[in-house]
Parts: sequence; structure tokens; C-alpha cells
Amino acid sequence: MSKLFLLLLLLLLPSVSGAATKGTDSRKPFKVGVILNLDSSLGDQMRMGIEIACQDANNISSGSYYIEPHYVNSRANPLRAISAAKKLIRKKVRVIIGLETWQESTLVAKIANESQVPVISFAANHAPPTLLAQTIWPSLFRMSTDVSDQIRCIADIVSSCNRRRVTILYEAEAYDTSYSELLNSLSKELDKIGSKIEDRVILRAFSSSVSVGKSFGEKLLKLKGKASPIFIVLGLSSRASGHFLKEAKKIGLFNENSIWIFAEKPFNNLLASVEHSIISTTMEGAIGLVTYSAENHASRDFKIKFLNKFHQKHGETFNFEQSIDVSRAYDCLVTVKKAIDALPTNDITPEFLLDRISSVRLVGLSGVIQFEKGQLTSQAKFQIVSVNGNEIRELQLWSPNFGFSRSFLQKQSQRTSAYANSDTSNTHRRYIPQMVIGIPRPTPFGKFMKEEIDGITGNATYSGFCIDIFERARPRGLNYTFLPHEGTYEDLVNKVYDKTYDAAVGDITILANRSQYVEFTQPFIESELSMIVPAKPDSDRALIFMKPFTPTMWVASGSILIYTMLVVWFLEHPTNPAFRGSRTNQLSTALWFTCSSLFFAHRERINHNFTRIVLVIWFFVALISIQSYTASLTSMLTLQELKPTVTTMERLRISKARVGCDAVSFVCDYLNKKLNFSKDIIIGLRNSSSYGDQLTSGNIAALFLEYPYERAFLAKYCYGYAVTHENYRFGGLGFVFPKGSPLAANFSEAILKLSESGEIKRLEDKWFPRECTMRNNTGKTPRLGLDSFWALYAFTIATSTACLLVACLCTRRSRQVHEEVTNGDGMSQDLSIS
Repeated sequence: MSKLFLLLLLLLLPSVSGAATKGTDSRKPFKVGVILNLDSSLGDQMRMGIEIACQDANNISSGSYYIEPHYVNSRANPLRAISAAKKLIRKKVRVIIGLETWQESTLVAKIANESQVPVISFAANHAPPTLLAQTIWPSLFRMSTDVSDQIRCIADIVSSCNRRRVTILYEAEAYDTSYSELLNSLSKELDKIGSKIEDRVILRAFSSSVSVGKSFGEKLLKLKGKASPIFIVLGLSSRASGHFLKEAKKIGLFNENSIWIFAEKPFNNLLASVEHSIISTTMEGAIGLVTYSAENHASRDFKIKFLNKFHQKHGETFNFEQSIDVSRAYDCLVTVKKAIDALPTNDITPEFLLDRISSVRLVGLSGVIQFEKGQLTSQAKFQIVSVNGNEIRELQLWSPNFGFSRSFLQKQSQRTSAYANSDTSNTHRRYIPQMVIGIPRPTPFGKFMKEEIDGITGNATYSGFCIDIFERARPRGLNYTFLPHEGTYEDLVNKVYDKTYDAAVGDITILANRSQYVEFTQPFIESELSMIVPAKPDSDRALIFMKPFTPTMWVASGSILIYTMLVVWFLEHPTNPAFRGSRTNQLSTALWFTCSSLFFAHRERINHNFTRIVLVIWFFVALISIQSYTASLTSMLTLQELKPTVTTMERLRISKARVGCDAVSFVCDYLNKKLNFSKDIIIGLRNSSSYGDQLTSGNIAALFLEYPYERAFLAKYCYGYAVTHENYRFGGLGFVFPKGSPLAANFSEAILKLSESGEIKRLEDKWFPRECTMRNNTGKTPRLGLDSFWALYAFTIATSTACLLVACLCTRRSRQVHEEVTNGDGMSQDLSIS
């Protein structure tokens, strides 16, 4: 019985096997042509996604067909893509998918139209779908969303970064014109937010040749040195990604002052093609766009299958951040499978197939799949991400209808790249761009702004009067960085206006024309126009002995002396023999006595007490006057008075002598346009250390500076210069912010508090010491005037007059008494005789 059973089993086994084979062969193959750049990492990943989709689709028993893919490597060459399409059509493929560039897609669609073979492209068209496009390529379907949404998202990021100028980078083939459509779209969106494209760098399609690689680096080198730039990368192939990062790192384009924004395609190419160590060390802080897709069971299952497949092919070490292209490659094949399953079991006609693909509606890994006019109908939402060390950190979600979303699903708030091997417990962190503050470099005399480079670290530190004011006035927690500005102050203010800088800090003068388009803070130091000229010692000193007293003082002093002389004579001549004689002798004796008393050299004796009172006061006045005169004359003889070579601006204009000014300030234009100095005689000076040499050598007759710079000049040059002011005042020095910036009001309030507390005065004394300023006081030495002595002189006159009047009264009284006595004696004698 056992032998009989074995014999029956051997006879039945072939028939069972044949039946199984017959059951498998009952489904017809549906050939799908796949044209991808399989040399690139992203193309290789997309192929894996298609293979997983084939396995999933073919494992489903429903339908009369199973998918049979045919892969062709286009190597990112449009001509090879055309050749591949012709080859696949000869193989009787029913659908062609892949085609990562729009140029490849349109060329292949033109060939496929002849055979009515549907083409599903992964490339995004840079123009919205139109009826004309559908007429030209009726069999072309775009497995991508409208690129205009991505352009709007980029413009919103630029707006949030508060910038007006951007630089565009795009890698393009020799005959690729699609980038012009992208630039036009982006330019229009930037215009809406008040920004513009400052520079465009079109990179030649990268190849391994030395000439192309060298040209690649040379074009990137042109971007070095841009002030606070925003770089937007719209196109970058997988082949060029590694070389791009290498050159950019070597040139130093990725730094803390620059903002890099990568469109979705170049960002995906970078993540798929470049080692994570290079990305983490080079692209720190770079912003990328990633199409947002909600995570579900199907996406998690696909990710597990993909990782297993990737591990088998590349090992454990790999770069993988699942891009939307891989998900769409999977969805593309699922779409084809669903379309053919809905067709009749008889032969599939191209018309039916085109119609069924157009009618497909499903929810795939990348979102809702439904075509209208050959384009996906769904609008993409973009996740804004940034490179943060080994992490790809999510920042904000952007949607076409609502813009940036400040909150979204908490479970989606942090996604870490697979190669980072770090936990996902970090919380969502909003991206806050660092405030870029432009500062002038260099500033005159190094007092207002000074840059010092650390010899070990190479880092720059800044100090100076303006920096001290800024540090004391800035709000707590302000995130900022200083960026030196090479150029004029007018350019610096303009760069705040066009949002190249978020603000400007330094010795910036507040002017009416500047205030029209930027906002200044409260001034922290006053400003007016100063004219500095060489000063020479006064050679005419013959009459210097007359200078201690003013003419009025001399007249007053002489009058007091003569008045005192007359009072002394009047009081003494009746009783003092020294003051008797002829009138001439009397007056000469009185004058000699009064003058000699100035030096206490008089010898005449005084008889009258009232005269002694007058002389005591006179001696005191003489002592004060002589001592004051001696001190003033000594000062004049010791410290020579300096006389300016030019006293007025009018004399400079008439003589047409050359004048100097700071070349980067507004003063040169002010002299020409407001004060009518000829341009030919205005010399712009860039090195403040040469100001003194220019004046002493006679190269310029005068130097025009603002008042704060005058103080710095006199603090450095302690002797030999005269300063003249003619009341040309300005708004003072302040910080600059864009119009409407709330920081301007905050800084103004803080500056007022510093001024009221005396802190600004202390900082002025710290940076502009007054010792040298006082030595440069080349005006006329103050002369002693009557205003200093009028009280003393008035007291002298009052005392002398009082003594004179009392003496007169006493004399008159004595005469009356004498006359009465004489009359009494006469009457007595008459009586005795009688």
C-alpha cells in the first residue's frame, strides 16, 4: 500500500505543479517603463520605492494583470531619456514613469504621443498647467504639485527673515530654460513683500571634468563678501551636491551671517547624496523645504520595507531621509495598478488607459492622488526644516491658504533623520533669525567704533563710545551679531532701508533726508559743523602789557586814580605844607603821591584823618588791581596765544583754498551742496590719522568735521589748532532701524534714561578726555574787565566821596565857629572901650 501511495503521488505532482503554474500565468504582464537617473542616490532610492510598490501591487490577487517594470538609466541626460523611451516603446510598454526633469518629460511625452503611451513624470513644471500644455502633451501626467506654492513659501521665509535682497543659485543644463520661469515667479512674489533678486548665479551642469568643476568654484567665489546675504538654491543635482558643499565650505559661504534656503528638490538631493558628517559640519542652520505628509500605518509599513531593502544593498551606514520623491514613486506605480485593475479584461486600449489614469483617486503615501489637466489637484503643505548638527529639525508648517502655522500636531513636532541616531524627544523649536546689525568700518580716530581681532581664535570684538551706548541701551535677550560695513554712511543707512541689515549702530548722523525712509533713535550726542584750522603764535606782542585789562577797565582805573588824587589834594592842601604852593605844584604833588602809592613808595606825610581813610581803601584797590594785572600778564607771557590762520568759511570760499572732510560721511556733500564750496577744492580724507599732517603740511587749509569728531581730534592733537563754529547744526548721532520698527522706540527710551542718569556724560568723558581740549582753546585769552571790579571801584568812589563831603561839612562848621568866636571877641573889645 505504501508503494502504491508513493507511485500515485509521483504521478499527481506534475499535474499539481502545472496547475499552479497555469494559475500564475493566468495574469497577464503589464509592462511599465521606468526612466530614472540610477547613478544618483535619489534615483536609486526611487527605484527601490517602485520595486516595493511592484511587490505590494503584484501580491494582490485582484485584477487581470501584474506589473512588470523595465528600468532604463537616463544618467540625467535628455538625449538618453529619448533613446530610452523609444527602446521601451519598441518593447511594448504600456506606461512610462520616472523622468526627473521637466526637459526630459516634455521630450519623452512628444515621442509617447505618437504611440499614445501615457507618461507619468516626477518632474515639476515651473509654470501652472494650461489648456495649451494639455493640448501639446495630452498623454503627460505630472506626479507633482504646482511649484508656485513652493515659490510662495520661499518668499514668506524671506519676508520673515526681514531681508530685501536675495541671491539665487541654480544649476542648469546648457539648453535648460526652465530656470527663467522659476526666477520670474520668484521675482514677482518677492516684489509683493518689497524684496528683490540682487544677483543670479547660474551654475553650469556639473560633470567630472576639471574645467566644469573649476567654473563651478569660480562662480561660487563671486558670492563671497556679500553683506548679510540670503542665498536661495532653486536647482542642484545629486552629482553637484557634494562638490557644491565642498566649494561653499572652502570659500566660507556658510557662516553665521548668511541665511541659506533650499528648495525641496535640491534639499532632497543633498540629503540623499552627501555624507551626513559633511552636511552637519557645513550646512548648520540652513533651511530646507520638505513636502508635509501625515504619518499613518501605510507610511510606517513602507518605511520598514524600504529600510530593510536599503540595508541589504548599502549596509548599515547610509544617508536616508525619506523624500517626497520616493513616496511619489511608490504612489505612481500604485496609481497605474489601480487604473489597469478598473479596465475590462480584454486588451487595454491607450484611450481607456489615459481615461482611467485621469479618473484615479486614492490616498497614497504622499497624499491624495488625483489628476486634473495632467496635474495633481492637491495643494502641497511644506514643512520648514533646518540642519541642526546631525538632526533635521522641524521649524514650522506652511500651507498655501494659511501661510505659516504656529502650532500643529504635537506628534509631528519633531522628526529626526535616520542617520542621526538620536532620540526624538526634543521639543519643537521655532526658528528665529539672528538680528544682523551693520556697523561702520573704519570710524575716525577709533573712538566711536573699534574692531579688534583675537590672534588665537580669529574672532572679532568691538568696542568704542557707540558700542558702550548700544550695550547699555539694548533690550535684554536681544539676539544679534555685528557685521562690519565697508562703504559710506549713506550706503549703510540704505542697507537698513532695503533690509540687508536689521539695524545700524555707530556714529550715524540724523539728517532730514535719511529720516524719510529709516527710523532713528533719540540722539545720544549733539552734532554741528566744526571748522578746524592750523593756529600759530601771535607775533605782534609789543603791546601785550596792555592786554590784561580791557579798555573799559583801563579808563575806569585811570578815572578812579584821578578822582582819588583830587580827593587827597582837596583834603590835604589846606593844612599840609607838602600840598601847598602854586596850583601846578599842588596837582603834581597830588598826582605823584597817588601814583607812588600804587607801589607803596610815597613819602609825603598825611595830616588829615579823612585822607587816611580814603588812602586805606585806595591801597586795597591798588593791591587787588596790581595782583590781578600781574597774574593775567604772567599767564599771557607764559602761554602764548594761538591765532587761527583762517577765521571764517567765507574767506575760504573766496580764496578757493582746499578743504578736507571725512570721505565716507555726508559732510563733503554738505559743503558742496549747502555751503557752496566747489567740488574741486573739497578733499575727501579716509585716514583719520593723517588729518593733522594734511593741515600742517598745507595740503588743506581747513578741516570740516562734526562736533563729536572735533572732540576726538582735539583729544589726539593737543596743540596747534583752532576751532570755529558757525551754527550749522544737525540732528545728532543715533542708531538706525527700519521704518516702524518697535526697537527704535525701545532704544530711544533707554537712551533718554542714560542721558538723565548722567551715564552718557560719563562715557563722553571716558572716550573724549578734556585735558587736550582745554589746551587747544585758541580763542583770545580772557581779559580783566570792569565787570570783575565794579563793586570794588564803586566802594572806593563812595568812600572817597563820603570823606570829601564830611570834610567839607567839618571845614564849613569850623569856619562858622571861628567866625562866631571872632565876632564875639570884637564885641567884647567894643564894650570895654565904651
